Amino acid sequence: MHVHVPQGMARPRLAALLLAERQPLPSMGRAELAQHLRQLPDAEAVLARRYRYLPLPHSGLLRPCVVTDAASRRAALEHGCAPIARADRRDFSVALQKAFGERLAREAETALARKSPAFSARWRLTPAQARFFIGAALIGLILLILRPAWVLMGLGTLAGLFFLLQASLHLVAARHRPDMPQLRLLPDDALPTYTVLVPLFRERAVLEQLLRALARLDYPAEKLDMKLLVEETDKDTREALKQFVLPRHLEVLVVPEGAPQTKPRALNYGLAFARGELVTIFDAEDVPHPAQLRVAASMFAQAPDNLACLQAPLSWYNAEASFFSRMLAVEYANHFTVILPLLAALKLPLPLGGTSNHFRRKALEEAGGWDPHNVTEDADLGLRLARMGWRTGVLPRVGTLEEACTTFRAWRHQRARWIKGWLQTLLVHQRAPRQMLREVGWRGLITLYALLGAGVFAALAHPLFLGVMLTAILRHITAYHTPAGFMELWSVCLSLTVFVMGYIGACRCTLAGLARTGQWRLLPWLALLPFYWLLISSAAWLALWDFIRRPHQWRKTAHGHFLLLGGRR
Repeated sequence: MHVHVPQGMARPRLAALLLAERQPLPSMGRAELAQHLRQLPDAEAVLARRYRYLPLPHSGLLRPCVVTDAASRRAALEHGCAPIARADRRDFSVALQKAFGERLAREAETALARKSPAFSARWRLTPAQARFFIGAALIGLILLILRPAWVLMGLGTLAGLFFLLQASLHLVAARHRPDMPQLRLLPDDALPTYTVLVPLFRERAVLEQLLRALARLDYPAEKLDMKLLVEETDKDTREALKQFVLPRHLEVLVVPEGAPQTKPRALNYGLAFARGELVTIFDAEDVPHPAQLRVAASMFAQAPDNLACLQAPLSWYNAEASFFSRMLAVEYANHFTVILPLLAALKLPLPLGGTSNHFRRKALEEAGGWDPHNVTEDADLGLRLARMGWRTGVLPRVGTLEEACTTFRAWRHQRARWIKGWLQTLLVHQRAPRQMLREVGWRGLITLYALLGAGVFAALAHPLFLGVMLTAILRHITAYHTPAGFMELWSVCLSLTVFVMGYIGACRCTLAGLARTGQWRLLPWLALLPFYWLLISSAAWLALWDFIRRPHQWRKTAHGHFLLLGGRR
């Protein structure tokens, strides 16, 4: 189609806009849309992706454009463009991906590493970190040959500090009572546009549940911008989506093939097409509370401008399915309803959960989006926001239900990915320790080590502590007045202290979490925490092996087992 700009476009602005509003518009097809889109400069390409209108070449007073619906028409008029043609919304989406997809996919992979290399986990270690660890290893090896007992005592003391930091955080959090401020929910006409990003990879089994859950969200359809992000290599999920009639506000974006093929890479790609002032993420198996978006938008409206993110509480809809799902429910009860509310109240960095985080788009873009090379992109982004001066809060009650792993293999792979990502995040945010300290303070640094540090190093060292303690119980300790006897006594005392404090702290914190979530049926499972910690240690050693061999590999968690067994949400 050849687009002709009417002579009326040279009239005064108001008359031209009124004329454009009333005119029946000719249509434009995919091929011509893509051709025009490729010719746009970067700034106008952003407007086309965000607002779904296409500015055309002009020489008159007003810029002619192609629109897709009422929302894109309003956006075009607000930007001084006069609609002279229309396009089907889905055709426009396909043309956008055809015109910009490959370039945006490359940007999704490399933007953070190029713009802020210090924040990217693309490199496992910086040269300075490599020199430090090599030097420490050589010194440790020499001392291990000359004074093995002293080295073991030093390593044990260091790991014990991580344990005790974590136990102290649990005890403090259990005593904290989060405030529940009054919240006035915004009416429909005051709500902002909300983008919902849903990354999918081999998720055929949960598509029907996901679409039902998204349809139940209490938010005006004209202000929703939902995007299903499907990998180009995932033909099975793409074919399955064709079986459903999708609403107009739900768009399927095909993420071009590339490496690393990770969830954060897909999210960065989706963000480039998003038009919402607020952005949230849901995983494929999620069942969010219907009021979650409205509550989050209302909280943002009443909060200071430096509030960048709100984390919704997470739980499981199949918590009673197996031992592993019950223990995950125990962990989530204390983490999302006890630990995170304390950190938010103290304005400390929050390691975010991988789903149901709600962002101001401005803050998310300023932070550089998600790191595609970090397999716990959520925890990393929470710390990055804190370092840039943004605050993170928590949503009250209106949480999201997920599907918990029910087998040891699935649980171990998921846990190994988490621990590998925490190790990546620790190394990234300790590349410049003094700068990190200036940006988050001592309290923020201690929080980092109490959560992520303990999640990595304490998990690795737990079998050592348990072995020392049990060995000492089964045999007599050597004479205390000798160096060897003193070190053995110190190790036993430290191990006992760490074990008792860790168990008391975990139980006290979990009791508070179970009380707040009403999951008292999980109380007897606290007795198995020591055994569960050993299983976590096995996952931690797998995570370390993965970090050395394949740091950016994403261990995929399969979903849909609960539905296949007859479960329904």
